[in-house]
Order: sequence, then structure tokens, then C-alpha cells
Amino acid sequence: MFGYVKPFKPQLRICEYETYRAVYCGLCKTLGRCYGITARLTLSYDFAFLGLMALGLNDADAEICKCSCIAHPFKKSPCMVSEAGLEYTAAAASILIHHKIKDDKNDRKFLGKLGPVIMLKITGKAYNKAKRSYPELADYVSEQMKRQAKLEKENCKSIDRASEPFSNILGKIAEGLSGDQDEQRILHRFGYLLGRFIYIADAFDDVEKDFKANAFNPLSRGNKTVNDLDMAEVRTKAEDSVNFTLGALADCYVQLEMKRFKPIIDNIVYMGLKNAFYDIINEKEKQESGKENAPE
Repeated sequence: MFGYVKPFKPQLRICEYETYRAVYCGLCKTLGRCYGITARLTLSYDFAFLGLMALGLNDADAEICKCSCIAHPFKKSPCMVSEAGLEYTAAAASILIHHKIKDDKNDRKFLGKLGPVIMLKITGKAYNKAKRSYPELADYVSEQMKRQAKLEKENCKSIDRASEPFSNILGKIAEGLSGDQDEQRILHRFGYLLGRFIYIADAFDDVEKDFKANAFNPLSRGNKTVNDLDMAEVRTKAEDSVNFTLGALADCYVQLEMKRFKPIIDNIVYMGLKNAFYDIINEKEKQESGKENAPE
């Protein structure tokens, strides 16, 4: 469910992309420093964006320096160094991803549980530490994930209802990016809409796989067989929901005052999100084209 919130690289200047990469690497370093080396496995574009938002909204000290890392031990790359800006994002990532892995484990059959069980062991220590720092957030995420599981068990057919718990979680996380009450209200709505986008994009991305595996996906509810799954109808439903969500997200975003990194955040909000969704559409069209052209 992660990896859809990233920049549209062709429209970023080189210096802007280097800054974005520095934030991404800085979050990775923060995860390792605060929660251990294995916590870096939870790194995602989505939380790099939230880290960028945190830095953009606040005047906290932050600088870019050259650092090496485990993945590239012999090459130093730009890395954002910030105590306040990225620590909260790292904690939120550790909390949410641990619960997401737990949800994956519960959804899988016996043999499929092995991977999530291992990952829960790996992320457990980081989760417990993050929970001690942000107990209210951890409890809220737990409560909303239970709501999500209940909706899935009920085979919820409404994409609006099905997406709500995850949207609430992102709203709560985004709210914590600022200490200003007026900004928190706007950020909660912004995060809610961002979570809704991620949920719908992920549901559309996985709809065929979920349908074949008889796994929950609100975009395929009501279909009985593989032949009943009308991908044109599914695409229209997902596209309409995404366009509505991104329009509301943009309206919400303009109410926020970015003190820095605005061109990069603008790029992600106005171009990157839509491009990520259309990448999914293009990939599905290629797959369909390949099936049609395959020899009998």
C-alpha cells in the first residue's frame, strides 16, 4: 500500500531532485539512528514526502551533508540532517508499517503468514519504541486498523467506506507535522485525502490479483467470476475517485504555507500523484495488450 507518493522527475530541476533524494536518505538515516538498522526496511516514498512536508512547514534546523550508507558504502550522497523534522516521520512510519504487516499476516493463509511473521519480529522493537514516544498515535492507528479489518470481513462494497480507516490514519499522522492548531486542521484534511488516494491507487493496482486470490478489494466487490471483472468499469470507478480526491487535495494544499521546498512539494502534489496513478493504468494496458497479442 505504499510507494505511490513520489515526484514527477522530468519536471524537477536537478538541484530539486537532489534535495528530494537528500530528504529520502535523511529519513533512512533517522530510521536507523532512532530505531535500528532493520527499521530502514520500512522506508517508503510516502513517508519521505511527509518528511519533506514537515521540513517545509517548519523552521527547524536542517542541512544537507555528504554521507555514505550500508546500501552504498563507497559512495557519499547528499543527506538531509534534521533532528526535529524527520524524527516524528520516522516514528509514524514505524508505527503504521508494523500494523500494516500485522494486517497482512491476518489476511493470509497458513503458509503465506511466514513472511509477515518474520517482518513483525524485525519491526516489533522499532514499533514499541515509537509507541512509547507517541502512544496516542499508536493507539489511534491500532483502532483504525481494527475498523479496516472489520470492513474487509464484511466485504464492504463502498470504496468511500473501505478507504476511510486508512485515510483517517494518514490524517492523524499529517496533523502531527505542525504544532500550529490552524495548520493541524488543514493538515488533517490533507492527510485524509492523501490516504484516500493511496488506498484507491493500491486497490486499483491489485484488483486483478486480489480477485483471483479471493482477497478483499472494494473495486471488485459484486463480481462473481474472473470473466465478470470488467476492467473498463473498474478503471472508470477508480479514475473518477482519484480525480475527485486529487482535486480536493490540491484545494486543501493551497491553504498551507510552505516555508521551503515548495517547488518539490508542488511537483508531487500537482504532477507526481496523478503520474503514479496513470503509471498503473499504462502498465495494465500493456498487460492487456500482451494477452491479446499472445499466440493461441
